[in-house]
Amino acid sequence: MELLLIDDHPLFRKALCRTLWELAENLHVHEAATVAEALAILDGSVVLDLVLYDWRLPDGGGLRGLMAICQLLPSTPVVVVSANEDPDVIATALGAGARGYIPKSASTGVINSALQLVLQGEIYVPSVTLGHGHRPVTSPPHGELTARQAEVLTLLAEGYANKRIALALGIAEATVRAHVSDILHGLQVANRTEAVVRARRLGLLHLPS
Repeated sequence: MELLLIDDHPLFRKALCRTLWELAENLHVHEAATVAEALAILDGSVVLDLVLYDWRLPDGGGLRGLMAICQLLPSTPVVVVSANEDPDVIATALGAGARGYIPKSASTGVINSALQLVLQGEIYVPSVTLGHGHRPVTSPPHGELTARQAEVLTLLAEGYANKRIALALGIAEATVRAHVSDILHGLQVANRTEAVVRARRLGLLHLPS
């Protein structure tokens, strides 16, 4: 198992690595302290199974760094591991493509359980988001969609961009991105077009051909 750990604190990287050994017997951890170092590792054509990303990094990090990594690794789960427990930041990270968000205050057991969940294809949302008006992000099981996901999918089929969907439904654009990510993951497709085609085949979307 190949894992990339992006964090600028050497002591935290060392401590987290000890926790990560429980994930797999043959685990190789690549370490980077900045987004630039991470991109250099990715330029080496390494094939990764998982990326752990600190939200705050010396050369920026945050949303821009996360999106850059997610775009380079569209099929690799990226999980944010951060001391920032702001529910809005968590929602933004998940909406941008992160498959999980783990607070650094989490116990070893929680970290391992969260990562195992992500490696199984699910999304991990920390309990800190509960009670703040943020809907836990969950993938539609077995081709089923929530009512809101069905609304988003219908607008996708009509060619709406995320911003226009957000305006039409009266929700944040980051929430739309989270729904789109959930839909793609739940339907096991790579892009919006495939999502629409598969949804029609499953009888989840009824639009003129």
